[in-house]
Amino acid sequence: MAELETLQESKQESPEIARPDLLMAIPAPQGSDALLPTIARVQAVCKLVAAACQVMLALPAETAQEVPALLPNTDPNNPAYTLPFVNYPLPAVAPGTIPWLPNAAAYRSIAALAGNLGARACTVLGTDLGFNRTSLTPEKLTLLVDPALEGSFDLVMPLYTTQALDDLVNKSILYPLTRTLYGHRVQNPLGTEIQISSKLFPALSANAARDSTRLLGRLPWLATIAANQNLKICQVQLGTRRPSSADGIELSDALAQLASPLFLDMEDNAAFWQRIRGSHEVPTFGAPEAPPDAAEPVDVQRMVDAFRLGEHNLREVWSLILPPVTLLELRKLSRLTAAQFHMEDARWARIVCDFALAHRLRKIHRAHL
Repeated sequence: MAELETLQESKQESPEIARPDLLMAIPAPQGSDALLPTIARVQAVCKLVAAACQVMLALPAETAQEVPALLPNTDPNNPAYTLPFVNYPLPAVAPGTIPWLPNAAAYRSIAALAGNLGARACTVLGTDLGFNRTSLTPEKLTLLVDPALEGSFDLVMPLYTTQALDDLVNKSILYPLTRTLYGHRVQNPLGTEIQISSKLFPALSANAARDSTRLLGRLPWLATIAANQNLKICQVQLGTRRPSSADGIELSDALAQLASPLFLDMEDNAAFWQRIRGSHEVPTFGAPEAPPDAAEPVDVQRMVDAFRLGEHNLREVWSLILPPVTLLELRKLSRLTAAQFHMEDARWARIVCDFALAHRLRKIHRAHL
């Protein structure tokens, strides 16, 4: 009880915290199992950067000035000192949304709050319990914080160590497509641990009309926004990340919620990416970790059988999207054994682009596409 009173007094009696250098936001609802462990990591980071900047914590709350239960002291040796914090409304998540996707509306609220407070930079820390949080040590999180605070970069994105078959939607669609379109090799364009400078606050908070009103929402494609504004982008090594649980999530739902917003983003920024030729590496900080132990072998036969069934049953639908030469190539692939099956990268790239074009031309209902 005394600790909560200390928190309230710190908010009322500390006018110097009204303008933080760094706002660290945790978009997890109060009561979430991820909230307090993430706060503890933030406090450890504060000890490493406290000499350089004033840090403030941003926590979602249903009512203004709500005090989170059992918020630990920043410094156990100084019980009178606590990490200053502010609240912001956490927008509701649309029913059926994949739980580990970034909430675009929450990002807008956080950016608007950081701008109103006059912060130099803002960190957003993902709270999905499916991720392996043990790799996010204070030292690694400091890597995330430093580039924007020092003024060297405007967007800091995470770079995770994963197994070869983890995050395949990102590795086979999201990353190569955004790299090709916008010219920056940001390997996790939807990373949930990010840092942005004040230059991105207006652009991110101004996208309200373009996302939450649409059925599938608009994910925060921060690398796209930064590239369009010719801002400086880097990525930092944050260690090993275990994939989020896919229990109860259909692949078709995941593709719809990931690819459709990316295709919409392509439409909005066509004037920019049509001028891009080639791509380049972005600066990367931190030492990479060794990949985790290999997972169990994948049942390739089951996937090949599913592909054959799709090629047979969806041929007429695919003909509305794919050109005849691609349909012929897919038919040939469907006749191969599991040991022989291999789709060339160039063929896969053409298929992804054809689907993006079909999405733009509305050749079939976008949700079905």
